[in-house]
Amino acid sequence: MKLFNALGFRWDRSSVPLIVPIHSIERVCFRFHRMLPEFVWDASVLEGNPFTFPEVKTLLGGLSPGCRANSNGE
Repeated sequence: MKLFNALGFRWDRSSVPLIVPIHSIERVCFRFHRMLPEFVWDASVLEGNPFTFPEVKTLLGGLSPGCRANSNGE
């Protein structure tokens, strides 16, 4: 009970599944790469960067979106 009081919230441990699916490294990498633009965009929004989601996808593709200065000097 000390843990619940220290955390300030409770949960039902019986709701947590005991069997977790196992996937191949290839599938995990595929899903990560597919979700990477969204992860980067979410982080950039939290940091206050003005890039749109399509601009983030363009940047991750190795190009500079139009009308944006490239800070790497390329």
